[in-house]
Amino acid sequence: MHKSETLENLSGKKAARAVLDQRIRESQNRPIETTDLTVQHLVDALWRPYLDRKQVKPSTKRSYDCELRAHILPTLGSINIKDVAPLHIEKMLQSRLAGGSSPKTVRNLVGLLQSIFSLAVDNDLIPRSPVRDRHKPRVPRHEKPVWSAEQLKRIVDSVPRTHRALFQCAMLTGARLGELLGIQWKNITLESQTLEIRQALWEGKLVAPKTEGSVRVIYFGPSLLAALMAQRQNSNHGGLDDFVFCKDDGSPLNPDVLRRDVLYPTLDRLGIARSSRAAGFHTFRHSAATIVNQKTGNLKLVQKLLGHSNLSTTADVYTHTSADADRSAALALEEAIFGDLFQVVPRLGTWNKNAAPN
Repeated sequence: MHKSETLENLSGKKAARAVLDQRIRESQNRPIETTDLTVQHLVDALWRPYLDRKQVKPSTKRSYDCELRAHILPTLGSINIKDVAPLHIEKMLQSRLAGGSSPKTVRNLVGLLQSIFSLAVDNDLIPRSPVRDRHKPRVPRHEKPVWSAEQLKRIVDSVPRTHRALFQCAMLTGARLGELLGIQWKNITLESQTLEIRQALWEGKLVAPKTEGSVRVIYFGPSLLAALMAQRQNSNHGGLDDFVFCKDDGSPLNPDVLRRDVLYPTLDRLGIARSSRAAGFHTFRHSAATIVNQKTGNLKLVQKLLGHSNLSTTADVYTHTSADADRSAALALEEAIFGDLFQVVPRLGTWNKNAAPN
């Protein structure tokens, strides 16, 4: 039963209804009681369902879970969300950096914390997030490795013949390794020389590509056409639903095995420098983007080839300049400034050679 109440000094039912409506609105806007709501409760009750609702990729969920289990929940899990202060966040991040975590890893952790506490703010559970932008450490910018056209050709020519078509596809399409391993014959049209990226392989299962922009059609030329025709002719698994690049039994290839047993030994034999974290299959992607950008000067083409949603990602991360291009830029600047003298300056060496020393 609902509790009854007599409202005094009202003119009638209409006025009483207005008071009731006002009270209902106030109760709906009142924050949920958070007396016992800990960070662990927040993660379980709101954060994980939010990830499911947003259809976050399984690989991303796994990465989040690792950070939650290893660092966030052991430190903050039992604290009431209203009691988490910026100092709690600061101490946790300092501990991570002191333990040897890279600035990039810690910056990613800050991003995860921001997302979790922003969800609490959006649901009126706390007035403000305890995570601040100043918590993010500065991440030094490192130029990613890029292979030249000549190095790319040497790599593809040197891998075992059974994997050569896969490596050639990586070289000529710039596709992610997971996207390449998820290609089925139904995704390739040899007549029109097109390849559709509609899925990716992760943990042996087909999943959606990284972003909506990653769903794309890639056109290829006669060299890759010949490689794919030979691949299909020599494969025992040429059905529409079969994987283009697979094991002898038709099951998917393992990306870790490809890196460890095929790519890295090939780079070592050729004397091409590598590191375990910066010279994997993604270098084919960086190299393809850089070459296309240098040849065409059209970043939109590079963006479409790589399947990026944002042009800024293409420009900031996946394009690089060669030494020749850098030199051309410097010479063009000198020519614009010195004009006719530009042709003479290189032959003079130190052209201020006769100036009196200071």
